Amino acid sequence: MRLFAVLLLAFLIVGCGYKPSSVAARDILGSSVWIDVIISKTDPESSVVIKDGIKSAMLRRLNTNLVEKEKADSIIIASIKSLTFTAISYDRFGYATAYKANLVMEYRLRQKDGVIKSILANGDYDFRVTNQLNDRRFTDSIISDSERFDAITNASLQSFDEFISKLAMQGLFDGQSNF
Repeated sequence: MRLFAVLLLAFLIVGCGYKPSSVAARDILGSSVWIDVIISKTDPESSVVIKDGIKSAMLRRLNTNLVEKEKADSIIIASIKSLTFTAISYDRFGYATAYKANLVMEYRLRQKDGVIKSILANGDYDFRVTNQLNDRRFTDSIISDSERFDAITNASLQSFDEFISKLAMQGLFDGQSNF
């Protein structure tokens, strides 16, 4: 009986023409993409970390080719609109023990036909701040560089996922994707 229910569900999903948002976004972007992140003058290290995160997400999630700008079907230029770290948890002495990184990105997409789209997407990541001293872990209210970069990378991946979802939905409404 369970097998029948699973097969029926699979048949309905396939029969309705369901496509994951990553496939729909890949239809819109094309097979080759060029990506750049505008380097922030106030925080250049974060821009580099975000650029690496976005390129990694593009390869892993969409399985598209990253090519030179002249050979690309689509060009994505991302810029940081805001990056904040907010304390979300405190210890009994009032020191911050956990933070939330919140990243707002603007993705400007230029397709091969010249259409330009601007999409805002945000991502966040919660993390604890801990240090190790003499095989003992203790919390510290200071964010280390590795914790900061890890939080920014994860927030940029989440932001990119939101960008892909919004792009797929715009493609559905514009009739560009083969839904």
